[in-house]
Amino acid sequence: MKRRNLLIIGGTVLAVLVIGAVVIYSYIQSLIAFKPLEISYATVQTMMPEGANCAGGSGESTGVAKEIINLESDFIYVAGGENPMPDDVWAGYSFRLPLLQNSTRSLLFDGSCFFRSPDAAADCEGDACFTIEEIVGYTWLKLNTLEGQSCYPDANGCTSDVVNSNYASITTIGKCHRITYDGPVIYELSDDKGNRYVMHATANGIPDLNPDLPDGWTLTERTITEPLVLLPFGGGDDCYYNIVRDNLVQSYHQFAYASERYPE
Repeated sequence: MKRRNLLIIGGTVLAVLVIGAVVIYSYIQSLIAFKPLEISYATVQTMMPEGANCAGGSGESTGVAKEIINLESDFIYVAGGENPMPDDVWAGYSFRLPLLQNSTRSLLFDGSCFFRSPDAAADCEGDACFTIEEIVGYTWLKLNTLEGQSCYPDANGCTSDVVNSNYASITTIGKCHRITYDGPVIYELSDDKGNRYVMHATANGIPDLNPDLPDGWTLTERTITEPLVLLPFGGGDDCYYNIVRDNLVQSYHQFAYASERYPE
């Protein structure tokens, strides 16, 4: 075969490989990029229906969150159902895109009740309120949806689940979940606008009161004399929460808003 033909074939193969690499890179970037928030909701609590069941039949915290997100559908799942992924499998398992394993977190709240999957009808009853799917050979409860994300004070400090020093990521999710803190101690985060958040998870179960927060934000240990009960926001049938994450992978649920709607 002539040298010219070999060069043409080699160039064609190289071009195909480069195009393929660009397509794959663009696909991955589209999956991990922050999703802009396109909804707005009233910052009034949504009441849990009377007689609603808790997923798993228990109102107790599981202690450790094992969650995965489908980056194409924006659904988030938690290990549950009849065949949840065991802890030892979870610790060493590698999910393939578009599935992404959320960082393992130790939970700080005492009571937990998921009372409806995000794709279930608001007037559902019993098992019809919970969607269970089999993924990679295990059963998972469809927990919530990713509605949108932002990074404070600007977009430069957050990439996927990594938050830089002096930044905070804010993720809005659709989740019908009641959370209870018995106390006597909670860890309360406040921003520079008057919004308040309570820490719900850390990487190791030990809160660190010294993350590198944005200017004007504070984190304090607070004593409560009665349980703090969190319910989703939106009013009516809507279930929304804002989840904040700091540079130490500590996460917080928003429970008090400075404005009547979010975003303002």
